[in-house]
Amino acid sequence: MKRSELFFTFLLVPIDLLMIISAFVIAYYFRTFFEFVPIVYVEPLRDYLKFVFMTLPIWVVVFICAGLYSLKDHYGKLEEFGKILVATSAAIAIMMVWLFLSRTSFFSRLIIVYVWIVAVILITCGRMFIHFIQKLFYRWGIGVHRVMILGKNSTSHFIISEIEKNQGLGYKLVKTIDEEAIPNLEKIFRRHRVDEIIIANPHINQSKISQVLDFCRQHQIGFKMTPDLFLVRSSKVDIKTLAGMPILEFKRTPLDGWGRIIKRIIDLFGSIVLIILTSPIMLMAAFLVKVTSQGPILFRQERVGLERNFIFYKFRTMRAGAEKEHKRYIKKYGNMFKLPNDPRLTSVGKFLRKTSLDELPQFFNVLKGEMSLIGPRPPMPEEVAKYNNFQRRRLGVKPGITGLWQVSGRSDLSFEDWVRLDAFYIENWSLWLDFQILLKTIGVVLKGRGAY
Repeated sequence: MKRSELFFTFLLVPIDLLMIISAFVIAYYFRTFFEFVPIVYVEPLRDYLKFVFMTLPIWVVVFICAGLYSLKDHYGKLEEFGKILVATSAAIAIMMVWLFLSRTSFFSRLIIVYVWIVAVILITCGRMFIHFIQKLFYRWGIGVHRVMILGKNSTSHFIISEIEKNQGLGYKLVKTIDEEAIPNLEKIFRRHRVDEIIIANPHINQSKISQVLDFCRQHQIGFKMTPDLFLVRSSKVDIKTLAGMPILEFKRTPLDGWGRIIKRIIDLFGSIVLIILTSPIMLMAAFLVKVTSQGPILFRQERVGLERNFIFYKFRTMRAGAEKEHKRYIKKYGNMFKLPNDPRLTSVGKFLRKTSLDELPQFFNVLKGEMSLIGPRPPMPEEVAKYNNFQRRRLGVKPGITGLWQVSGRSDLSFEDWVRLDAFYIENWSLWLDFQILLKTIGVVLKGRGAY
């Protein structure tokens, strides 16, 4: 743990308290100056502030319980906002129960509503400001984690790329080595002082992993590693007993039972709303496809779904007859390939791909129940024919228009990374996860990252 991390984590406490006090003051004046509802009684500001300061320990305890001051966990923006929303709501609820049980003479209850709204906004803004300053420090090289990556494969290349592109992560790549260099770790460490070692090759021999772990413990440096497919596969394991014997139970996806029903309801209403909202864009895209190249407006292709194959819709982005070349391209570039400059694309098709507008007709697939708004990418039968048993795990839920693969690199990811992300999504599905993916998709589409 870097000193700067400790400092910024500690700084969150007074910033949060300042934002909470500010929220109460803003709510007080808002209630007294704008009488949307007649005021019965409002305490003088001095007595009001006394009550506010008395309740501050409640907020700190609730925020601690919510993990908002955790030194180990680093949350994304959406996850942190969710925790702020829940923690603020919990603190407000405790205050209301206290007021009710103690029968305290208090101010207008409408102030509570104002405090809740303003506090969520101010606390979020305060933390965003702190995180912004911390990222500035990272860019100046202050408080960054010096990292050594062990492994030279697609996973390590992706991690290296993220570290180099996103300085706000707080990592600086110092050295990349392969497993043959493990016996020389001591010499390498003396030459390149690092704070962490990340093993990016999950297939390294267990004895060598233990050797690296022991080295990290001996030198008081961090140790991380990417999990292999088995660990991803078994991430939902319960240990139970049967007849006094311990047994492992592999949990099924939460998308069974009520989860599947809820997701279908959201898909149904979501697709209807999105079709209505995007209909002008779809009409314009259809017109451009028709007048700029020969062939049909829609590209129809057989894809593999949850229980049966279905016809997948997209706006046509390639010249007529391009699909016939697909098998040859698979042999040349591998399963589920994506080419940055595919020669089969039309000029309008490149624009539609870059902006992801070619995928809008898939809302009709969602409406028909063949796809979901969020899920694994729908594969073609010839791709599925080359799947191994674990890769077929992707077929356990409805395919989606967007998903973890979309917000984690899209076409820049390897097929192995796609499988790992899809397996994680299937085993850890929740409405909150879908919400995060949906919001992140908007940012990814606007940036055009990995879209080709």
